[in-house]
Amino acid sequence: MPLDVSRLRPFWYPVLPLDQLGEAPVAVELLGEALVIWRGADGAPHAAPDRCPHRSARLSGGSLSSEGNLQCPYHGWEFAADGACRAIPQQPERPIPEACRLHTYQAQARYGRVWVCLADQPQLPLPSFPEEHDPAQRRIDGFWERWNCSPFRVIENGLDNFHHFFVHRGLLEATTARPDPIEGPIEDTADGFRFRIPLQVHNNTVLQDTLASDAGTLTVERQVSWIAPLGLSLELEWPNGLRQRIVLHAVPTGGEATQISRFYFRNDSEEQVPAAAMVRFERGLIDQDRAILTAMTAALEPWPSGEHLIEADQPIALMRQRLRELLQPR
Repeated sequence: MPLDVSRLRPFWYPVLPLDQLGEAPVAVELLGEALVIWRGADGAPHAAPDRCPHRSARLSGGSLSSEGNLQCPYHGWEFAADGACRAIPQQPERPIPEACRLHTYQAQARYGRVWVCLADQPQLPLPSFPEEHDPAQRRIDGFWERWNCSPFRVIENGLDNFHHFFVHRGLLEATTARPDPIEGPIEDTADGFRFRIPLQVHNNTVLQDTLASDAGTLTVERQVSWIAPLGLSLELEWPNGLRQRIVLHAVPTGGEATQISRFYFRNDSEEQVPAAAMVRFERGLIDQDRAILTAMTAALEPWPSGEHLIEADQPIALMRQRLRELLQPR
């Protein structure tokens, strides 16, 4: 049975690349709700329903006043970052009723994204990645694109440790269809769980361009972290000392659409491996995954029925169990 989307409201989601937020408001969609995102006078992003409380015009079609207020395109009403109505041009001499306030949502700028939570109190904190403040690391903005698929399937795919042999042939090709066992127990974290599992791959010419290594086969050490409800962090450590973190979020926008957000941290330099080469390699991997995931049902089902999981699916089974605990009404 599809999930009641309102159960997903008290969590943080990336809704817009920060470099797409300029001097005009921007329309986005999150969990079926139309939102407007704008920069206030303080330069920080702000979020609200994309509907003027006066006559329901789309605020994303408006502009920003000289004071940094959001101005409606229909009648010029202005709203401050906290939602307070600051101007009603049709009756400038009268006090502005409190009922004219615009409801706002929490918004933050982090990791090159605008993040929004649709609840007054987030159930979990916004994810934290220490590489953001490490001068030895660079952040690479990878992908921001929309897929027609279930966001839960996207995250399960990241927890799937044995599809590489079949799906990623020619790119990140595992040497065997049989996965290595998880190293140690699956550990709980403040916002999900994590586990370690190695992966041995053929170091083909395409992979060599992203690693600066020409060894025949490589074993990459991997720490996989589920970030509830719809995030994933994959930390990779290669034999040549390269460390990379992949951060993935699958964001339900509305209907069957899922917004894919993917960025990276790496401890190498542009001179060693150009970002364009890494993104080109990742583009191939993502397209292989997308072909599988978009061919499946796009229903918003966190714990689908009628499937027969095996021992190697342990992380996926645990994610489904934890989602039941997190999202089902009590």
